[in-house]
Amino acid sequence: MLNNTKYEADLEARGASMFYTGENWAFSSTGNFMDNDVDADVYINSNSSALHNVSAPISELYKTARVSPLSLTYYGLCLMNGNYTVKLHFAEILFANDQSFNSLGKRIFDVYIQVTE
Repeated sequence: MLNNTKYEADLEARGASMFYTGENWAFSSTGNFMDNDVDADVYINSNSSALHNVSAPISELYKTARVSPLSLTYYGLCLMNGNYTVKLHFAEILFANDQSFNSLGKRIFDVYIQVTE
């Protein structure tokens, strides 16, 4: 609970081509990391670096990230009819070989919000 908002962590360790459901959310992940020569792929990475411009306790929300080689989709389930404010927060928290901003500007996001009337 943070500022009267409940956050549920995505800590499901599995990730290659799967569908997972939580209490009020779900995700689907596709693909396998075939080019990294690792037998047991990791799909949840952790950040131990200090994040700038993010204060505690909000910084706790940016300590882990799900990685997916092809596609990653999150779903909100069973929302009641009504008006919602959707705030999207993106943060690059993991960098290869301690390099920072190595792939700045190379992320593509598609955001779909389904509305029924």
